[in-house]
Amino acid sequence: MDTLKDFLFLNANVATDFNPFCEGEYLVIQTYPHDKKLVVKHRSFDYQEANSSCQFENLAHDYTSFSLRIFHDSRLWTVDSEGNPGSRSLQQDWKIAQEYKDADSDGNFESEIDICNCGYPYFSVLIDIDIYYWKSITCLVEDRGREIINCPNCNALIEDQGEDEDDFDEEESRPAACIGCENYHGQYYGGNMLVCAIHPHGVEGENCPDYCDRIL
Repeated sequence: MDTLKDFLFLNANVATDFNPFCEGEYLVIQTYPHDKKLVVKHRSFDYQEANSSCQFENLAHDYTSFSLRIFHDSRLWTVDSEGNPGSRSLQQDWKIAQEYKDADSDGNFESEIDICNCGYPYFSVLIDIDIYYWKSITCLVEDRGREIINCPNCNALIEDQGEDEDDFDEEESRPAACIGCENYHGQYYGGNMLVCAIHPHGVEGENCPDYCDRIL
């Protein structure tokens, strides 16, 4: 007899934890915003069905983006127009070691799991509270405890290493309309900058109708 727990497996997000991906399986994954675990919205062996599901998810969500991937050679790959593996995906099903999950969930402000812009999780530890200096280390099951400065996945500089305010001005790279705005995001995805969720490509001119003062 089915129980309430059995019905949980009808939810793709729950089933993903227990049912491993299969060779040639198409996955519709959340590529923005990133989560500490891979968010899978749809699984299928039918390319057309999976592609339609991906398009539907993007139409149905204003502030979340989804992309189609294929599971091949134990990794996720992008998909070409015919449904074949393209290039290796930056987003993967990263497995975080349990000790880092425990440290992240205990509410200790001095350490936490962070996520690179590509979706790679790493562990940050506050070393010096006076200068707000964080050390970043790997936290995956197969790669843990290694100090890093660049992301092992995309090689981007991990920017939580401590900044000298005299050498770094966050506002310099912002569009004029975005300076001081709490909504500004300013990160690159697939070579394209997401300015903010309200105006993904920015606004024309120096005035934005949705400008929000930064909370100090």
